[in-house]
Amino acid sequence: MNASVMFRWSGPEDGHYQGEGVTRDMSVAGAFVLTSTCPPPNSLVHVEVFLPLSGGGSKALMKADMTVLRVEHDIAGNRSGFSAISKGFSLRTFSDRASRMVDDLIKESEESMDGQE
Repeated sequence: MNASVMFRWSGPEDGHYQGEGVTRDMSVAGAFVLTSTCPPPNSLVHVEVFLPLSGGGSKALMKADMTVLRVEHDIAGNRSGFSAISKGFSLRTFSDRASRMVDDLIKESEESMDGQE
């Protein structure tokens, strides 16, 4: 899934940082984000994923506070990225149609995860 992502985290000396990117992979509890701005491993990041839904007009927003597991450099055409996990995303949709579509995406992801166990 290729969805837009915005994220932010706190760093040393009360520094506040932010970045943006796109998802390479995503599940109900984690994501891999392609970006040129990577938070350090083990940092807590607030992630917002903007899901484009077919038909153009509807969108959904998924949010989570996540822990960065690893950072990779020089991938996907000299881009960088990071993987992060959480206990799950909270969801905000902007229409009933968007809610149904997101529910279907979550169900597909859960079925895919069950098949990997």
